[in-house]
Amino acid sequence: MAVIQSFQITLLSSQKILVRSLEAGDADSFLEFLARLPHESNHTMQYVGKKLLSVDETKARIEKFRADKVTLDLGVFDGAKLVGFINFRMPSPEHPWQQHLGRFGIMILKDYWGLGIGRRLLQVIEPHAVSIGIQKIEAEVRVANDRGVRLYKNMGYEIEGKRKKAVLIDGQWGDEFFIAKFIGEASKPQSLPTLETSRLILRPLSLSDAEGIYAYAQNPNVSKYTLWEPHQSVKDSLSYIKDYAFGYYSQGVPEPFGIFLKDDPGRVIGTVGCFWVAKESGSMELAYALEEQHWGKGITPEACMATLEYCFKTFGIKRIQARCKLENKSSARVMQKIGMTYEGTLKSALFHRDRYWDMCYYAVVR
Repeated sequence: MAVIQSFQITLLSSQKILVRSLEAGDADSFLEFLARLPHESNHTMQYVGKKLLSVDETKARIEKFRADKVTLDLGVFDGAKLVGFINFRMPSPEHPWQQHLGRFGIMILKDYWGLGIGRRLLQVIEPHAVSIGIQKIEAEVRVANDRGVRLYKNMGYEIEGKRKKAVLIDGQWGDEFFIAKFIGEASKPQSLPTLETSRLILRPLSLSDAEGIYAYAQNPNVSKYTLWEPHQSVKDSLSYIKDYAFGYYSQGVPEPFGIFLKDDPGRVIGTVGCFWVAKESGSMELAYALEEQHWGKGITPEACMATLEYCFKTFGIKRIQARCKLENKSSARVMQKIGMTYEGTLKSALFHRDRYWDMCYYAVVR
């Protein structure tokens, strides 16, 4: 069944709202939502006077799609009020030549524009699309919908063409862009699972996670002791996913898993992973990073323990090591908490950012 676990998101206005799959009991709210949309915008296909389904017909539709493994109907709720909606589906599910295609449509009430809802909904549908074998996601957007066009471009969608005079609204012609995003073999994680802990979901990154990575990777406090520099734009985060993560994924190496809270599975808050140090000797290295607002909550040790367990079991390795700069006391505490043994400090082992650093080494041996 294409039903996701409900989760809460914090808008750019700091307001908290709920995202969840629609239920039959939402029929009245959904119809009220559809009736209000055409009074606020002409960017959707809803229009004033359009005949809507009955409540019973709407309930039947919702139940039908809840039972379908492909179609997602996700509602955004401010209390009991439906304020946003996204539908994801296969346009031609029976056609053998189009099993790789997915399509979506987003509708949001005007009072909630520009608060980050659309971005978060797109972040939810892409992992779902990958999980069912979709390789390309398509949609249409009015050329005049500047906000929507910017959102899709920022999320990695490309304009593939324009349909001229696609609509005639109140005597005015409107063009539409065809937009699409390829999430095929080049960006599809190979043979890597999704791990779960009591609070967390660990899964391979996808391109739609770039903005989430950037949100914390731009923070110089997060990268203060790392070997990577603060990200200067979302493009840096996209390059990290495409050039770094996807390269490891293609080899079946979990470097890195994205860290997601179960109560907010659409937003990446950090990474954790292992890469080979000496494959012939069965030795890997653990690395991690976490958004600053989640420091001190035990999230990094929890994610690391799940990753260690997966790597020891999957690769049959003997040793996993980790290292940190001597000054990085917080990282050293993580290594101690997950059962790693301090092995020593290498003096002036690394030249980075115009100085030499002493490096502390920890390890756990099977």
